[in-house]
Order: sequence, then structure tokens, then C-alpha cells
Amino acid sequence: MRRLVSVLLTALVAYAHGAGAATDAPAGTVITNTASVQYLVAGTTQSQSTFANFTVQQLINVTVTWQNSADVSVSDGSTNQALLFKVTNTGNGQDSFKLTDALVTPGGSSFTPANCLIYFDTAGTGVYSASDVLYTPGTNDPSLPQNGSANMLIVCNIPSGAADASLGEMQLTATSKTANGTAGTVDTGGGVGGVDAVVGQTGGSANATGIYQAHQIALAYTKSATVSAPGGGTQPISGATITYTLTVTPSGSATANSLVVTDPVPTNTTYVPNSLTLNGSTVAPATGDYNVTTPGAVTVKLGNLAGTASAQVIKFQVQIN
Repeated sequence: MRRLVSVLLTALVAYAHGAGAATDAPAGTVITNTASVQYLVAGTTQSQSTFANFTVQQLINVTVTWQNSADVSVSDGSTNQALLFKVTNTGNGQDSFKLTDALVTPGGSSFTPANCLIYFDTAGTGVYSASDVLYTPGTNDPSLPQNGSANMLIVCNIPSGAADASLGEMQLTATSKTANGTAGTVDTGGGVGGVDAVVGQTGGSANATGIYQAHQIALAYTKSATVSAPGGGTQPISGATITYTLTVTPSGSATANSLVVTDPVPTNTTYVPNSLTLNGSTVAPATGDYNVTTPGAVTVKLGNLAGTASAQVIKFQVQIN
């Protein structure tokens, strides 16, 4: 008797992580593989099947990334300055993470951020807000689903005396509360739903460092006066004209915003009309005036003056009564 035997092998997979899969198979997923054999005996189809099942274990991984696009600019002595981080559960099951912050000593000129605390970015602004929730270890550790993330802030005060362009660096670390340590370590039954927890390549812990950069500005302010008396002398007599020169010289990498210079006209003198100049040019009323913005005084609005700007020279005249 001749027998024609045909063998068909098929794999029926409930969920598999293969090339191009969008996400890791969630912990607890049951993967079923069915192999079947089909053949003919005397013209009759016969078949047999066998099964192999296994459950996907929980892989423990986490990433921490610093979210600010550049060093966070801070000024000497400023408070509640925030660095923004994102903690992401890159494992395949629900996990909770303990957060810690630590000072990192940068190279070159540096300062030490003070009174640092960790907050949830509750307001979603990326900067500290009164509505942001304080993180307390063991009380409100972020619990994240697979691929879930939480934006966190390290909020610090900047010490007085931080040098211009100096750096302060803080590191945020997130550590899995399910399992952590050497990659490949297995915590039997420690995963979600009682599956094993397997420590992934991150060791169940990750960190990132954020950077503050102090930007300072200093203003050197000088004033001088020259006298021109009637007849060409230089004695401060009645009728003599006094020319005052005020020079504002900035330095540093920050900007002095809304800078206004005010100089009261001395008693027993009279302001000389239209004598006010800035850098050699007569000032427009919106920029400078006498007795308008401030009664009895010359006022010049320098606006936002960068530390890299050139010296600003203000001149005006009064006549001795």
C-alpha cells in the first residue's frame, strides 16, 4: 500500500515581540505555539497537534532624560529655580520608582545649588509653580504603566556670590521598586500578577544631569561735572553752567532689564532746556525727560541693557542761580 504523507507545521502565536513590533509584550502575556501534523492514510486525512505555552515575564527598565533645551539661566541669589526631567518606564509592566537627587561637581568654575527638592511638574509648565506637588520618597513614588512617564522638577536656590558663567549641576536618579541590580537578575514571582521580575539592561535604575548656569551683570556708575562761567572762567559762580556727565558701564553675561537712571537737579540750579543727551544724541521724550517722569529730576530709560553692551553716556546741564 502506498501512503502519501503530507506534513504541515503551523505556528499560532497569541502575542510575540518580533522585528517591527510597536511595544514589548506586556508582562503576563501568554504566548501559545501550536504545531500540527496532517497526513493521509488509505485516503483518509489524519492529524495530530501539540502545544507549547509560556508566560512573558516582567522586564525591569527605566530611563531618565533632562528636558531643558539648554543650561537653565539663573541669577545670583535667586530662589526656586527648576530643572525639568522625564522619568519613563521602559519595562513591560506597571512599576513604581524611587527618586533621589544629588549634586554633581562640574569642571571649571562651579557653585553649589542649595535647599534642593523634587516636585512633580503638576502645572505642566516646566518651571516651579506653587501648585506643583512635592515628592516624598515612599509616599508618592511615581507609579508608571508600560511606556508611561512622569515629568519631574529638581527645584533649588542659587547661592549668593555665584560667579558669572559658573555652573551648578544636579542629577536625578530613578530606581525601580520592583527589582534592580545586575542585568539578568531574577526576582521570582516579584513581577505584576506574580510573574518573575527580570532586571533589564538599565539595571532597573537610570539617571540624568541638569545644568544651571549663573548669569550676572555689574553696573559701574560714574559721575563728573565741569563748570563754564560767564566770560570763560571755570568757577562755580552765579550764572555759570554745570555740565554733568553720567556714565553707566555694564559687564557680565546677564541683562539688566528696565534700567532707569534718575538724577535730581541740585537745589539752587535751573535745568537748561533741551540739554539732555544720551551717547551724544538728543533723547526722545519716550526715552528721557526732565520734570516729567520724576518731578525735579532728569530721567533716562535705558531699557534692557546687556552686560556686553557699550558704556551709556548721559549728559545734561544746569545753570547756577
